[in-house]
Amino acid sequence: MGWRSIIISKTSKISLKKHNFLYSPLESDDIIVPLIDISVIILETPQVTITSALLSKLAEENIVVFTCDKKHTPNGIFTPFHQHSRFSLMVHLQIKWSEAFKKRIWQQIIICKISNQSRVLENYQKNKESKELIIIAKNVKSGDINNAESYSAKLYFQYLYKNFNRRDVSDWRNSAMNYGYSIIRGVISRDLSASGLIPALGLHHKNQLNSFNLSDDIIEPFRAFVDNKVNNIFLSENLPKIYELTYEHKIMLVEILQEKVLINNEHTTLLNACSICINSLVKCTKDNDFSKIILPSFSNEK
Repeated sequence: MGWRSIIISKTSKISLKKHNFLYSPLESDDIIVPLIDISVIILETPQVTITSALLSKLAEENIVVFTCDKKHTPNGIFTPFHQHSRFSLMVHLQIKWSEAFKKRIWQQIIICKISNQSRVLENYQKNKESKELIIIAKNVKSGDINNAESYSAKLYFQYLYKNFNRRDVSDWRNSAMNYGYSIIRGVISRDLSASGLIPALGLHHKNQLNSFNLSDDIIEPFRAFVDNKVNNIFLSENLPKIYELTYEHKIMLVEILQEKVLINNEHTTLLNACSICINSLVKCTKDNDFSKIILPSFSNEK
């Protein structure tokens, strides 16, 4: 699996050269990168020409490509189209998910999400508030029928950020979180397609206009890693609430894919943890056993 994340912000052409990625900017020398090293490509500017040969090869190599809107926020993804050798088998198994199966996996996802949020608060010496979320996590029911996710989220953001409104689009923290979430969501969508699962068929999310309901399910335990990174940047740089999300900030947020997390009692990158989590969902599906889901938590390693 590749590890490089490439952000293209200048007018350029990108193409395929002898099975390598060729970056040809308008005003400087070409750069060649082995495709095997790449996991993510972000086209931050609309002034990029891309060849169909490269697009096809990116699909073969399971490399996800993001396009961005006028505010340079990811708004579209190009992912491989179901290359899994047993795609038909996985489709039949996925559509047979029982409601009980989906509710129990969703329960574990929410427990993990709230536990990770608790750890973020602990990272900023909010120990009392952290313990409050742990109590909530311990009481999550099957299918989260008591809506613990929503309740904990309200408390969590209230405790983590001062003077914060999640709906305030002018707040730097919201822009940064949305950018980080988009990157992880795209990686998850890529890995779901590679596994043979259909991203549109979710466990909990069921919006018929959303092609990535399952991606939005799986991302939940990963959100806290973005929140932690965003708060760290915000505090360390002493940023004002209203501030532009800079190119340097975006690089730092993309680099989160290489940060260490703990999953299945092993330390690995967040990028690899997405794959491990999705592979465990495949195993859950094949064995019809919700208990085999594997989810990420914070690592103590640096």
